[in-house]
Formats: sequence, C-alpha cells, structure tokens
Amino acid sequence: MGATMNVLVTGATGLIGNAIAHRLAEQGHHVRALVRDANKAAPLLPASVELVRGDITVPESLPSAMRGVERVFHAAGMPEQWQKDPSIFDRVNRQGTVNVLRAALEAKVNRVVYTSTMDVFAAPRGGTLVETNIDTAPKPTWYERSKQAAEREAEVIRQQGLDLVYVNPSAVYGPSPVHVGLNSLFLQVLNKQAPLLPPGGVSIVYVDGCTDVHLAAAERGVSGERYLVSDEHVSVATLARGILQAAGGGRPPPTGPTLLLQALATVSDPLARVFGFTPLVAPGQLSFLLWDARVDASKARRELGFRPTPFAEGVARTVAFLREQKLVPAAA
Repeated sequence: MGATMNVLVTGATGLIGNAIAHRLAEQGHHVRALVRDANKAAPLLPASVELVRGDITVPESLPSAMRGVERVFHAAGMPEQWQKDPSIFDRVNRQGTVNVLRAALEAKVNRVVYTSTMDVFAAPRGGTLVETNIDTAPKPTWYERSKQAAEREAEVIRQQGLDLVYVNPSAVYGPSPVHVGLNSLFLQVLNKQAPLLPPGGVSIVYVDGCTDVHLAAAERGVSGERYLVSDEHVSVATLARGILQAAGGGRPPPTGPTLLLQALATVSDPLARVFGFTPLVAPGQLSFLLWDARVDASKARRELGFRPTPFAEGVARTVAFLREQKLVPAAA
C-alpha cells in the first residue's frame, strides 16, 4: 500500500491477520487491532500497533474501533477445526462478518478486504476451483456453510455501498502465533503424534504470499471481485515427507485407509461432544482433504502480482520457526 493510512485489522492474533498487521506496521501505517484481550495480544504484535478492545460478535464494540479508519482487513474467523458446539462457526464467521461489514459501512471506510476461503467455490472431487464458479449448494461442514453464508451476507452489504474485496486462500501455513490447520500437521508429524496420515490432498499457500495478496487487494483489487490464492496442490503424504525432509529426515507415518478414517471420524465425533476430547480425525477436516480440490490462482497472479512460494522454501521456513519457538525437537 502506498501513502500512510489508518488501518483496522480483525483477527490480528491469528495466522493471516497477524502477518497482515506486522507487514502494515513495517510499512509505517497506523495499525489498529481489534482484540478481546489486550494483555494476551500485546506480545504478539509490534509495539506500534494500537490495541482496541472489542469482539466481532459484539456489534456495539465495533463503531469506536472503526472511527477514523480508511481500510479494514477483516481476517478474524473460526478456522476449520473441531468444536464441541459447532454453532460457533455461524456466530463468528457469518454473524461476526455481518457485524464488521455493517460497522465499516456506517463508518464510511474506504475499502474492506475480507479473508474468505477457497471452500465457497464448487468443483468435483479432485477438480479445479475458479472464481466464477461459486457453490450455491450447502457444503458438507459447519465451517464451510458458515463461510458460504458470510459471503452471501457480505454481498448484500456491498450492494448497499461498501467497497469490498474478497481474498479466498487455500490452506494457509507458516510462522504464526496460533497453530491450526496445516500448522497443526507440522506439529503432529515433527512431534511423532500422528500414527496415521489422512488420505487425500490440499491446495496450500505460504502465509507471506497470502499477505501479499491481501495488501495488493487493498490497493488494486476490484470491489466485488474474489481472488483465489494458492502456491500448489500437494497430497498429505507429500506434505509430511516435505516436513520431515526440511527437519533433517525421517519416515512419515503411513496413510490410513479412507474407509477406516471415515469410520473413525463418524464414531469419534459424537463421543467427543459427550466426553470433551478432540477427535483424532475431525469429520470436517477429513471431508476437506478427501475433496482434494486444486486452485487456479491465475487471476491473483495476473491482477494482484501474486508470486507462489516454492514448497520446499515455505516448509523449511515453517519448520525453522517452530524450532525457534521450541514447539518441535531441535535439529539433530
């Protein structure tokens, strides 16, 4: 982004939002972060970032955070992971987004960049996602349906006059204060906590490239347009091998049979809700991996200058970060 601006970031303690907040602060912008707990958030953000207490699910906390803001990066959300009460996906991802976008419209914010997901698009198993093919049928998981609903509501608010650009990342990984999604696979593989790998594959994007696209979308994106972001597609087995190779070697766990893992996910999900444990394989995550969708990121490359991060480079940086944080064993 060019001239210094007043910017609000939601989700600034999460994977994507944290990277955006750091990058904007490095560029000299006045960055405000909406946080629920300032004491917990402060160590995760540059000292120059202004912490404003608020919550995207509490609409009355948002107007003061929006005051004087020119751009909003709405990266807050509940990622695809198992939750005892799955209705939290709708409360955070759909209603939270409605609250943020309505507040931005009221505050006359110049532009909002909304972090959506590749999951809102349609493709058959193993197919390729493009921006023009939005899935109008309900998706199989609570997370995906919440993001579909969020985009539908966002479009209504955009048509009321909000300048809004969508960024639709594939599975994001890399240095982060939180370790969900792909980062959790890094931890499981490196700490030898994964007896079996799930089958299937996933389109991935390293967090730096994903951040680049968000900033470019704020500058040059077209209101109402969606921009898919992905470096490449890998199988889960290939990802595990790459993680171990970056860490110095080792044999990855075997890939479990699809039917076995589907049965485990189906059986463990209701038990986990009763007994309060996290299932080894969450049904939503397994469904996503078995979808095995590819992402066509040519629009982001063409219009926003996106440059994919090579797989080996992104994985090596992530392993090095996790070692620095002492979350995985040090190099032998």
